[in-house]
Amino acid sequence: MYKTKPGPLSGLTVLDFTWVLAGPHTTMTFTDLGATVIKVEHYTRGCHERWQPLQVEKEQVTQSSYHIHLNRGKKSLCINLKEPRGIAIIRELIQKSDILVENFAPGVMAKLKLDYESAKQIKPDIIYCSISCFGQTGPDSNKPGYDVIAQAASGWVGLTEAKHPAPVAIGDTVAAMHACTAVLAALYHRMLTGEGQAIDISMVDCLFSIHETAVPAYWTSEAAGKAVITPVNGQKSSTAAPYGIYKGKNGTIAIAILSQTRWPELVDLLGPECAWLHDDPRTREVSRRCSPESAPLVHEAVEAWVMAQDSVEEAERRLLAAGIPCCRVKSIAELATTDPNIGARGMRLEKVQPFLGPVKMFGSPLKLSQTPGDVRGYAPFLGENNEEILSEILDYKPEDISNLYRGNVLYHAPEVERLPRWLEEHKEEEGD
Repeated sequence: MYKTKPGPLSGLTVLDFTWVLAGPHTTMTFTDLGATVIKVEHYTRGCHERWQPLQVEKEQVTQSSYHIHLNRGKKSLCINLKEPRGIAIIRELIQKSDILVENFAPGVMAKLKLDYESAKQIKPDIIYCSISCFGQTGPDSNKPGYDVIAQAASGWVGLTEAKHPAPVAIGDTVAAMHACTAVLAALYHRMLTGEGQAIDISMVDCLFSIHETAVPAYWTSEAAGKAVITPVNGQKSSTAAPYGIYKGKNGTIAIAILSQTRWPELVDLLGPECAWLHDDPRTREVSRRCSPESAPLVHEAVEAWVMAQDSVEEAERRLLAAGIPCCRVKSIAELATTDPNIGARGMRLEKVQPFLGPVKMFGSPLKLSQTPGDVRGYAPFLGENNEEILSEILDYKPEDISNLYRGNVLYHAPEVERLPRWLEEHKEEEGD
């Protein structure tokens, strides 16, 4: 039977005040790495992710694909923060936690008296990570923002010919990975010094910092005397060739060569009519080929060759045989079901989600040899872990917990009552 190995963050406790994506993606990563993550959820309604699409219903329980994948392995605490006893419980949990992550708009946690300065008074060595669109300081810090706002504000949308945002939330997920890096660095600093600290992660900062060519080219050329504006991109790079998405008879294919290596092989593959690319000064060397002036010549020749093939599969076969980096554009359905590499890399796992049954989900991309990232449990139901958290972490007695329910401080969803029986009936399906 498959056995999950302990993660490198086993023994750490994370208090999770996050919603939508940037914050939940950060804390999901900590969960995959073995940390205990306590998801603090809105009283009676729960976290925002529970209401995101796709909503599915089975066995009279409605669940969200968004929640199932982002909150897997976490523990749900559904608590009323408008009640003084609710805030008191959170303050007790801060004392027991190593890390606190929040991604509300700047100022929200301060209104609850749960901002960094307040948390530091409770636990001086707390590592407190705040993620927001524009950051905690600066003239735009109080502006509301989502992923598409960050993409526009950071210049990413401006780099595209059609001014389209990326089809996935790169602002949220890039910020999440920067947040993870910063927290791990802060943990190392605390290990050496005993000091905790605040971390301020801006989605705009993170996206701006990973501009590969446009911003560095502007600054470097500016220093040399005249700033250069990089042309915008469409399906193909405006400054590198061949580099982009090329159309074929039955689909599209990505082809990329950014060095002199394999360029002669590609030109030979294109056929006699393209032999001029070997010696033409505009295309002979990579430094000239990868320029706004020359790139369109190469793109035109490569796409004409792809279109002349019977299929993109045939184009891919011939390119790979010549050692040229390429991949036909794959569909979501293929990747979700049959793609062999995704399966072999453990990125398409099947786990049991109560009331839904076996469901495929992302494996962890963090492949550590001794302490790998892994899926460490199903996504919790609202308030499922209230009693566990209060009794095991804070030593509350059963009667204390009952009083909190009666006082409208704690809540759990109706399906939590049915959960033990469901788990018992399906325990052989759980796998690990």
